[in-house]
Amino acid sequence: MIDSHAHLYYESFDADRGAVLQRAREAGIHGIINIGTDLDNCRTAIELARQYPGLFAAAGLHPTTPVEGLDGALAALRQLAAGNRREVVAIGEIGLDFHWKEVAPEAQRPKLLLQLDLARELRLPVIFHCRKAFTELLETLEARPSLPPGVFHCFAGGPEEARRALELGFHVSFCGNLTYPKAEALRKTAAAVPPEKILLETDSPFLPPQAKRGQRNEPAFVVHTRDQIARLHGLDPEEFGRLAEETTRKLFSLPPAG
Repeated sequence: MIDSHAHLYYESFDADRGAVLQRAREAGIHGIINIGTDLDNCRTAIELARQYPGLFAAAGLHPTTPVEGLDGALAALRQLAAGNRREVVAIGEIGLDFHWKEVAPEAQRPKLLLQLDLARELRLPVIFHCRKAFTELLETLEARPSLPPGVFHCFAGGPEEARRALELGFHVSFCGNLTYPKAEALRKTAAAVPPEKILLETDSPFLPPQAKRGQRNEPAFVVHTRDQIARLHGLDPEEFGRLAEETTRKLFSLPPAG
């Protein structure tokens, strides 16, 4: 398996990051993509990818990350992504978020569009964050003449939003909240997505699965989401884990395990 979306640069992992990665390996995790949200933690994600085998980085400006001087920030992001191609496997996470109010929607859109252009320039896939903004994000993407490949992470839309994302050529990813008792609508969506278009993630340290509620989430816990999706599709969990790993490696051009 591969945890396609984690934030292992958080301080909550500083004391035991090596042990966290060891537990992931023992759980059958063959790779983890560490997702940046601002320039500083993008740099940290890259450094961690150099330090730990099987760890990769994505570099991007989250929609709720305040940016002063967008041109300068994009130039710095381009330098990070282009100058560290062994470590950086995607531009992300990028997108729209109308839940939090730190950055107004009108400031999020140009940041999104410029990062889409950067991904196409560098021939990298994108990782989308979308919260309470599916209509706006999908309409924006549908209006573009061409798009990079990518994935909607921690998917929170319904079957119709998933259908539109798939029609644009994107994948969708689910994490631990899929296992929550009240997540019947989300499970309905996951059941409607073809298994070969699904990625696995934890979004660590956030959204631990139901069996680990109240704990810090970590990549080893991705098995709970794998098992839930496998049940929804009537698949053997190990079989689905291998399928999701293959899909993730292809999307992000990851090297073979080992």
